Amino acid sequence: MPKYRFTTVSGDKLDLNPSWIDFPSDEAASRDAQRALADMANDQLPDGSHFELRIAVENQAGEVVYQASLDFHGETAEEMRSNTDQTDRASMNGTHSPRKDN
Repeated sequence: MPKYRFTTVSGDKLDLNPSWIDFPSDEAASRDAQRALADMANDQLPDGSHFELRIAVENQAGEVVYQASLDFHGETAEEMRSNTDQTDRASMNGTHSPRKDN
């Protein structure tokens, strides 16, 4: 059975897991990584307004067969108003192009 290992990044903490885990396929290892990333997000609250979680799955040949990330970005009402004011000022100065929504 193929072996895989996971590398995770939680905020500023890198965890290169030296243990290899058996999975029947790349897809099975990827599904497990997705669940692990969701568990990481559930278990950890951000310390501040920005927090990133990442996971990568590597096979025994050293190839990354899957990677995923979750990016938490929170803003208080005051931060949102400040960011809006900055965007408005930049727009009036011609230094900001409006975002196009699809």
